[in-house]
Amino acid sequence: METNTTKRTDLFKVDPRNIVVMEGFNVRIDFDLDELKEQIKAAGVLNPITVIPFKDEDGNEKYQLVDGERRYRATMLAIEEGADIPYIRALKAPKDSTPEQLYIEQMMRNEGKPFSEYECAIMFRRFKEELGYSQVQIADKFKKSPAFISKCLSLLNLPQYLQDQIVAGTLTVKAAREIANNYRSPQSQVKAAKKAVAEAQEQGKATASNKEVGGFLKEEREAKAISEALKKVWAYMDGERMVDIDLVARLLDQKGSLRKAMREYKKGGAK
Repeated sequence: METNTTKRTDLFKVDPRNIVVMEGFNVRIDFDLDELKEQIKAAGVLNPITVIPFKDEDGNEKYQLVDGERRYRATMLAIEEGADIPYIRALKAPKDSTPEQLYIEQMMRNEGKPFSEYECAIMFRRFKEELGYSQVQIADKFKKSPAFISKCLSLLNLPQYLQDQIVAGTLTVKAAREIANNYRSPQSQVKAAKKAVAEAQEQGKATASNKEVGGFLKEEREAKAISEALKKVWAYMDGERMVDIDLVARLLDQKGSLRKAMREYKKGGAK
């Protein structure tokens, strides 16, 4: 049987100290390096990074990082802590690669920690604003559903405070969406987010989740329901200033209806 000819690749080894990170290129915010650093200390960098070779102003060979910043950062931390890592494997990206090609390389070659929805949103916005793609075209380019693209991009419409807390890791994306779904104005959304973050911190938690948001939303709904009920009680009592709350509560339990309970209350009390 005829076999294919072996293909040569641009896989080679580079000194990680000669790698240059393109500022603002990577959309990753949360690198989470500790576990990866220890893995690299034990077994080295298993997956190659992607770079574009270039000469610096002194004519020295350098490598512009395209993909693998998390691996690179963890490697440099391991070296700082005494690990002997003279070289790591790298793939050579074409020097004439377009920004679009490099962005796709960054997203599609991610083999470690998945990008968060917020990090994806930053990349999708680049394709929308810098490259003129529609959301449907972005979905096709990254093999995602249009709904997912829209869901991610909506995070960038949140008040800046909520976005900052997501980036800082003090508010989950789900909690931010819960707040946005329950509060209309940006001011009320910010107030709710601050309340959720403060409540989480009081409980010794680093991040406010749906649990904290759901907790005070439930309290607010209960308070609103009680307020509305008290207004109705006041209306039924024709402005009477003295109301036996304990008796009203017992009648509500018995009758199961505010109207029936108040009618019985006016008659003289529970049976």
